[in-house]
Amino acid sequence: MRAEIKFAAAAVIAVVGSTVAAQAQSMVAPVVTSNMYQPSYSAWDGFYVGAQGSLIGMKSHEIAPGILVGEQLLGDIGGSAGVFAGYRYQLSDWFVLGVDAEVNNVATQFEFNGAQNYGALKWDAAVRATLGYPVAPNVLAYGTVGYSWGRFDFTPSRGGVAAAFTAGGFQLGLGVDMMITQNLMARLNATWTHYGVNNVPGGGTSEPSNQVVRAGLAWKF
Repeated sequence: MRAEIKFAAAAVIAVVGSTVAAQAQSMVAPVVTSNMYQPSYSAWDGFYVGAQGSLIGMKSHEIAPGILVGEQLLGDIGGSAGVFAGYRYQLSDWFVLGVDAEVNNVATQFEFNGAQNYGALKWDAAVRATLGYPVAPNVLAYGTVGYSWGRFDFTPSRGGVAAAFTAGGFQLGLGVDMMITQNLMARLNATWTHYGVNNVPGGGTSEPSNQVVRAGLAWKF
């Protein structure tokens, strides 16, 4: 009888011990290897450079000889072609910070009373800070704030007297970038820029602004 009791006790101890060991093993954190989970929040890190085309809508309030105070000048919707480059760093799964810059050759003009050529924007350049949110693993929505410079030439409105000047102003924008492949990125964004009130050579002042929609392709390094 004593032998049977000892045997039963040993069996109970063995069962309890195996159960405790299994529970202890389940509490141990799994070992992460190079073939297991890797964080995905570095997908947008790095430099990029690309080319773009744009549609530009211009307007301005002008004070000049022969023009009423506050006369609004509406420009044709022109276009531009240029290059852009930037750098991004993803802070977390939620935020991507970056800096972006561009230079464009512009083909658009102002029209006085819808007909007469008043002047044109020749080129523009901008630098922007960006804050993005990944809406999908390969899609980034972002907002921008920056500063833009533009070269305006109002010589046609001054009877041939040179009236070109460079103006600068703040810029706000929204955009979406998408990684087509690991390195190829497509872009679509829009900005609004106000260039402030500027003195025009030959007399008067100019207060131009524009709205721009851009589409481009870039290579991400």
